[in-house]
Amino acid sequence: MNKSNRLVSDLNVTDKIPAGFRYVEDSAEIDGVATVPVVNGLNIVFTNLSVAANSEIVLRLQMLALSSAASGRHSNHATVTDSSGNTLAPAATAEIEIMVEPVFECGEIIGKVFDDRNSNGYQDEGEPGLPAVRVATVNGLLITTDKFGRFHVACAALPDPRIGSNFIMKLDPRTLPTGYRLTTENPRVVRLTAGKMTKINFGAALGRLVRLSLKDDAFVASGLELKKQWNEGLDQLIAVLSRERSTLRITYQTKNQKLAGQRMKVVQKEISRRWKAGRSGYQLNIETRVEAGK
Repeated sequence: MNKSNRLVSDLNVTDKIPAGFRYVEDSAEIDGVATVPVVNGLNIVFTNLSVAANSEIVLRLQMLALSSAASGRHSNHATVTDSSGNTLAPAATAEIEIMVEPVFECGEIIGKVFDDRNSNGYQDEGEPGLPAVRVATVNGLLITTDKFGRFHVACAALPDPRIGSNFIMKLDPRTLPTGYRLTTENPRVVRLTAGKMTKINFGAALGRLVRLSLKDDAFVASGLELKKQWNEGLDQLIAVLSRERSTLRITYQTKNQKLAGQRMKVVQKEISRRWKAGRSGYQLNIETRVEAGK
């Protein structure tokens, strides 16, 4: 719009269309009259324009959203300059919003929390779901399983349309039934694909809890090696664990938490080695905890 009392000429208008859009050929008009702008990539340029005193001209064009245009808001910018390239007015902006198409763009999540009675990490025939267990997404969405242990996250994410995107879910162990412990990885990371459904299952099993308490006196001087009697006692521990499916919890009470952490790793590694060597019938879950001593 020209609000002055004189003709303004030699104007250029550059319309920069958003990435993922394309100018529709032969769609440009000036005051309803077809015109051919200069197309330079995303820049559509109208050259040598004139606006009479106290009047305006209207420029129109059409653009097409390509498959590469992501869902969400996109901005179109237009600027007017004189023959020397000086900007004569603030840029005009138009917002374009592409709505999400759930069928083709969303990544859906379905899953189940199940009673993993054989602790193999997979839901086998006859293993029921666990109700009222809570799972969460990284953005804070909380979901509770139904009476069959099932859960569903509609449009959990908008994955990258070319390569997909990672998605993380975590089960809250505090909401498992009393005595149950996880037998599958937690949290779970899966790859979501646009327009497809992905399954995430969590297994938990009811088992005996066996506790092993350690103190500084169990180790040789300030080293990492267990004293002889404690080292020999590990075989007895393996025998106890073999009788019934169990979870082993090792606690260490000490003032030197750094040294205790190193010792715990050595003990855990040795127990795992002996457990595998004995070819026991299930996968042993070992929990460790260092407690500050008085």
